[in-house]
Amino acid sequence: MSDTSPRLVTWENGTDLVIELLLGRDVETVWNALTDSDSVRTWFAPFRLGEDGETRTIAFALEDIDLSGSVLSCEDFDHVLLELVDFGVLGLRVMPLEGETGQETLLVFTHTASDVETARAQAAEVGPMWDTHLRLFARTLGIDIAEATEPELVATYSDLDLEIAETADGTEGEA
Repeated sequence: MSDTSPRLVTWENGTDLVIELLLGRDVETVWNALTDSDSVRTWFAPFRLGEDGETRTIAFALEDIDLSGSVLSCEDFDHVLLELVDFGVLGLRVMPLEGETGQETLLVFTHTASDVETARAQAAEVGPMWDTHLRLFARTLGIDIAEATEPELVATYSDLDLEIAETADGTEGEA
């Protein structure tokens, strides 16, 4: 049974809420489910891509509003980095792993904040929502994932451990 693994990671350019989820599916299956609008509709909201000059835009069609932003970076079968007007910078990365069931994928979700205090506040506010959507995503892939109640998620995301990432030269970043 899978479960999410959240934490805060501070690095030289800010602090990320990081939620990892081990999925018993290959990277291609996970990537295709993450990047297909009809699939995303089942666990978050359908989206449409567009162009605004040199910027690639994205808009998620929620029930009563569009959540809009831009695609900052996308590499097939690796990652997508978005900047959404209402949330800031979000990332999804898929990493292949050899696991007990063969080919597995580590899904890494990040929500970037400028500093630790902002990241803690964002984690407490929107962490439970992101966690719920990631659990729904796993279920769309037919993966058995633990249920979590809202009070459990609020308690978890209100008290996350803080890690300090190493910089490219092997030293710890600023805290």
